[in-house]
Amino acid sequence: RKAREAEAVGKKAAAEEAARKLEEAANKADEATRNFENTAKKAAEEAAHQAEEERKARQAEDAARKEAEEAARNADQERKAREAEEAAKQAAAEAAHKAEEDRKAREAEVAAKEKAAEEAARRLEEAASKADEATRKFEETAKQIA
Repeated sequence: RKAREAEAVGKKAAAEEAARKLEEAANKADEATRNFENTAKKAAEEAAHQAEEERKARQAEDAARKEAEEAARNADQERKAREAEEAAKQAAAEAAHKAEEDRKAREAEVAAKEKAAEEAARRLEEAASKADEATRKFEETAKQIA
């Protein structure tokens, strides 16, 4: 009888020890699960943040590219306006020179040549105005890009 009682006490102690170890293992598993969930949550938040940053960077890159394209278009327009202005100046100079030569020879032709020179001057003024406007727009765009 005493032996059975001793055996029962030993089994009970072993069972309690096994239950305690099982409880510890369950607690460790819960802690590991919490740690994993927290790590996964942080990783997901970081990935979302990085995706947002990449989206913003792409938007900024697109905006900068559009600004650069606009600046290039404005610069091209300004160049064309300067070329037109230069051509008009040259044409005006040539017309004035020819008008001076023709005035010596034919007084009646002088009036027609003066009209042509005035028209050339008007076109020159228009070209200069367009060049000034293109320059202003280009400088505004360049300032925005900067």
